[in-house]
Amino acid sequence: MALKAVAWILASYVIGSVPFGLVVSKLLFKQDLRRLGSGNIGATNVLRNYGVKPFIAVMLLDMAKGVAAVAVGRALGLGPSLSLLAGLASIVGHNWSIFLGFKGGKGIATSGGVIIAAYPWQVTVAALGTFAVVVAITRIMSVASMSGAVAFPVASAVVLWSDAGEYWPHMVVAALTCALAIYKHRENIRRLLGGEEPRIGRRRPREEEAEA
Repeated sequence: MALKAVAWILASYVIGSVPFGLVVSKLLFKQDLRRLGSGNIGATNVLRNYGVKPFIAVMLLDMAKGVAAVAVGRALGLGPSLSLLAGLASIVGHNWSIFLGFKGGKGIATSGGVIIAAYPWQVTVAALGTFAVVVAITRIMSVASMSGAVAFPVASAVVLWSDAGEYWPHMVVAALTCALAIYKHRENIRRLLGGEEPRIGRRRPREEEAEA
């Protein structure tokens, strides 16, 4: 069992490392997404450069990495905690991809997949619902992503606290996932503080200046 668990956790990291945003940009548009917009390989940069349909495709593919890590782990008989650890490994893989020199995205969509696969529906609704409401209000993906990330451990604690003895791994992973998301958004935080963070449908100020 230990060998199986280690093997699947490592495999989950490799699966998480697959940069679907970059794959889509190269296969469909013959471009390197890392050289466009923010340079990030995630779904948000796909949205800014290629539109809604590629964005949805990449978002679902990135979410599938988290779902697969947890679901296959359970199918292999690893149990909830080890399957959850595999989910966390898929997020780490997305953020620090072995295929990109340990660089990568910000893990939001992959985290969403882990939440859907491993957490009670109330936590899913709270985290993803917070993301959806904030992005609708602010039209700033980074703010919505960080808001959803913070809602995740808060909702996990509220929903699972009465059974904390059984679900403490879920609360720990939720807190770690939130911390990873905030860390990966540190440049966005800097731009937000400087009033430079772009909204959905609006180009960055430097792009506007370049065409003026």
